[in-house]
Amino acid sequence: MPVLMVSEIDFLYGYYCIDILNLKLKFPQIEADKYVNIFLIEVRDENDKIIKKFAPFKEQLCMKILNIPGTELYFICLPTHISDELGIGQDYKVVFIITKYDNKPLAPEYIKYIGEGSEKYQKLFKNIGIKLLTLLYSIDNDTLHEAIIYVLNAHRKLKNREIEDSRTWLRKALEKLEEIFDYEIKVSKDESEEYPKYICKLIKALKNFVNYGGPHEGPAPEHTTKFILHVTEKLIEHLSYSIYKGVISIDFNKPSNSNPCKENKKENQNN
Repeated sequence: MPVLMVSEIDFLYGYYCIDILNLKLKFPQIEADKYVNIFLIEVRDENDKIIKKFAPFKEQLCMKILNIPGTELYFICLPTHISDELGIGQDYKVVFIITKYDNKPLAPEYIKYIGEGSEKYQKLFKNIGIKLLTLLYSIDNDTLHEAIIYVLNAHRKLKNREIEDSRTWLRKALEKLEEIFDYEIKVSKDESEEYPKYICKLIKALKNFVNYGGPHEGPAPEHTTKFILHVTEKLIEHLSYSIYKGVISIDFNKPSNSNPCKENKKENQNN
């Protein structure tokens, strides 16, 4: 799970840098010259006024940990184009989520809050599948990772009662899952060779459920959207687990001769 941190920004060596000493104190294994993956959440000025909010989990940054030799000062520096765009100054504060350290999840199985005022951001994680967040911070499959981002956006939209927008993000997630089968997939002896076809049928059914009824007036049914969201989450969890356990293996260097998800589309067109 992630670490959510609130920290001050200092101007060092010509860059605006985030102080992560408290992170080092909490996790002593952290070393300079390693990398952390973060998502920016919020930036506040020296008077604690919000100057920028970021959509959760939208853009991930990979940043190098630096240390001033002979000191206990540890920090990560914002890219110049980001600090310039935001007009960041000395003593500004930043709220951010650390997902990985040295390409590994930093705090597996739980959410850690570091820095004064950090725990008030617990609301960010309400109504978001904890299992999905765990997968987001641990899987290395880019296609599944992007699908998870779409589902998290669907969570956020549904929470705000923006039902149609939530369904749009779910549709994008399901379309992204179909792309997995653009590549050569090997199925272990513990699973049926028909596994990819059955998964594609499930994806197709969920897409039909998202789209059923065609254009219509009024908001899409909230309860149906919650159902599709729940099943899509479980499908992503299942695919991630299958890849992790070696039930299926994907060779992204070998495009598939036939994508069973696209074959289903062809069959529908023929019918």
